[in-house]
Amino acid sequence: MREDIVKAVFIKYLKNLGKTPKPKKKNVPGPDVIIEGNAYECKGSEFRKDTLFRQLISNALQYSILGVVIPWDALDCLFIHQLEALELLIREHPNLERSIEIYIVAQEEDTYFLRRWSSARLLSLEIDGVAHEYLREYVKLSPEEKETKILEFLKDFNKKIREHVKNVVIKEGRNPSDPWKGFSCTIRELHEGE
Repeated sequence: MREDIVKAVFIKYLKNLGKTPKPKKKNVPGPDVIIEGNAYECKGSEFRKDTLFRQLISNALQYSILGVVIPWDALDCLFIHQLEALELLIREHPNLERSIEIYIVAQEEDTYFLRRWSSARLLSLEIDGVAHEYLREYVKLSPEEKETKILEFLKDFNKKIREHVKNVVIKEGRNPSDPWKGFSCTIRELHEGE
């Protein structure tokens, strides 16, 4: 998914909440979106993680709330844990407890979905549940089958994480429990008013 689409979905989500985001123009330094003293970085499916981490650290020194907006297919286990570690390391600066909000965007047919986690730690807890989904299936297997299935699961772990998160994003975006947590819009709605 392209960065401009991720950013457009995020801006549409903010406007749906009655916010007035200030998107950054291309080739201008600073966060991609600023709103009410909060800084958000939007990325596409492929981006340099070291650049994002530098941006987040810089933003942590200037803004009260930080956010990362990425597509579901940009996730992997290491990246999620790196965000969680970064969140911990910047938490107390400047003597203000904070977290990194994570927004994940997914697409199904002509609809985009967005799901918000209020911290990297909560997203990490979400991925902890991936193995639990498969547990019921594996309990009934013979030891030989179980060994094979577990090895396959571990080999494809990042893929399973991404698929799990995508399903959560679509489910919550389709029927959000509250408007801050999930959002959806069609491709047509995304481009209205351009």
